[in-house]
Amino acid sequence: MPTRVVTRTPDRRVPHERGLQTRQRLMEATIELLDARSYRDIKVVDIARKVGTSPATFYQYFPDVEDVVLEASRLLVDETKTALDGFKDGSWSSDGLPGATRLVDAVLDGWSGHLPVVRVLTAVAAEGEPRFYAAYIAATKPLSKALTAAAQTITPGRVRKEVVHSLVCGLTAAAGHENAGSVQGLTKRQRRQGLARVVHAAVTTAAA
Repeated sequence: MPTRVVTRTPDRRVPHERGLQTRQRLMEATIELLDARSYRDIKVVDIARKVGTSPATFYQYFPDVEDVVLEASRLLVDETKTALDGFKDGSWSSDGLPGATRLVDAVLDGWSGHLPVVRVLTAVAAEGEPRFYAAYIAATKPLSKALTAAAQTITPGRVRKEVVHSLVCGLTAAAGHENAGSVQGLTKRQRRQGLARVVHAAVTTAAA
């Protein structure tokens, strides 16, 4: 569940402590609903009912459901940066497949508490919605940097951006299956191992 972000209400007020708690509960309820149903099926009244409050109270803290998701994406960005801090210089790639495995685990473990948000950002950004596209880019930027730095570590020079882009897309798509016990007969560990092999192979040839 996300940690609290202190920010302003739609009318630019800074909520007091009780207000911050209500705001946090609204955000957590939204994410719980995202984990159980389609993003487009969630209404303000659903979120308010889950928290035990009214839609009017919701609108004191958020202008719409989209804004809750985008607010939650800020937490995703912060935790992605933290999770990948040790990978940003690209040195992990010198350890071959074990290094790629550590990266994949760091990414997916870091996203584990934000999977509903990752799925929504990925889907809605693909539709070209500007705010969600910007949030998706911000959330995946630390991963892009880690992959680019790794490729430059192995082969200094120009890195093919399409390779990095494809790896980012693959990892965000894979995140959507993280909570599934089995996908095509593969366990989560096996799926991660497959991703690590793809990352390792792609990074070592990204400048080719």
